[in-house]
Amino acid sequence: MSRVIVVTGIPGTGKTTICNELRRLAERVGKPVVVLNYGTMMVELSREQGKTIHRDDLRTARLLLQRNLQLEAAERISKTMAGKIKNSFVIDTHMMVKTAEGYWAGLPLEVLKRLNPDSLVLIEAEPDEVLARRFRNPSRKRDRALIEEVVEELTFSRQMAVACSVLTGATVKIVKNPSGKQVEAAEEILKLLG
Repeated sequence: MSRVIVVTGIPGTGKTTICNELRRLAERVGKPVVVLNYGTMMVELSREQGKTIHRDDLRTARLLLQRNLQLEAAERISKTMAGKIKNSFVIDTHMMVKTAEGYWAGLPLEVLKRLNPDSLVLIEAEPDEVLARRFRNPSRKRDRALIEEVVEELTFSRQMAVACSVLTGATVKIVKNPSGKQVEAAEEILKLLG
């Protein structure tokens, strides 16, 4: 049975690493799973519109541009899912985005309607691990943060997940991702695919 699982996490929790591991595990056991990265989709759409934007600069772009790209990405993902009804889909995105104007919903109502998730998964790690991971990858442009800010982001992400669950009826699962345990975290999500 086809399922839609939205995997989220604040920057540095390892959600994309886990989604990549999940893809490998699903292949190994013969489960038809398509993993889609929302940020990558938004960057591709911006390029199609003649804009060159680094994925980490999306959150600092004008809010109107972010909203438009976000809705266009949801529409494209929805069409992709409609064409592959035998596959399950895992959508790698953020529950919320920290912008200069404040927290912004990564999954506003219009996006949720298009994606219609069965489950929302929050990938979490200890705040000190999150901070260390954020700066390990030199290709990423991450803001400097204090541990208290990371705790706030984790808390806010949980609150957004509850709100999304109320709007969609999707379940919420928290998956811990301590260092070196990405396979175990991916296995937890694989169980949700049935």
